[in-house]
Amino acid sequence: MATQNNGVAASVTHTQPLWLLAEITYRCPLHCAFCYNPTDYDKHTQSELSTEQWINVLRDARKLGALQLGISGGEPLLRDDIEEIVVEAKKLGYYSNLITSGVGLTEKRIQAFKEGGLDHIQLSMHDITEEINNFITNTKTFELKKKVAAMIKSHGYPMVLNVVIHRYNIGHIKE
Repeated sequence: MATQNNGVAASVTHTQPLWLLAEITYRCPLHCAFCYNPTDYDKHTQSELSTEQWINVLRDARKLGALQLGISGGEPLLRDDIEEIVVEAKKLGYYSNLITSGVGLTEKRIQAFKEGGLDHIQLSMHDITEEINNFITNTKTFELKKKVAAMIKSHGYPMVLNVVIHRYNIGHIKE
């Protein structure tokens, strides 16, 4: 890779996508103030891609060179076919990462993901305090998220948190 005098890369030679972020639903049980998804996401259910359509997207992206798959939303656990999508991703050779609020994640589902070949679970947290987390999500999910984090870890997944920095939690970063 060539560099300019200031050390910034002058060119990047990647010719294909390496990462596919699949927002497989807009639906979500949370109502986070900062979320970019439509506020009427439940009305978008009919326009979601079918299982087969998502599998075709995964196949096409692999043909283009994608190696990693992020499964996101909304809340991807609201899809009844998420386990099937994970299994297909593994068959296609993806390194797969589920990005979730944790709502709807059970021991049974984590085990199904593990058996299906899911490589990574990333849990969204919005603050280290119950008050701010619940305020941001407009739901009482803090205790649930703590339990889900322990379940994820107990199944051998690395603990990876997804945290959106905002004015209500920026003072807690060092904590």
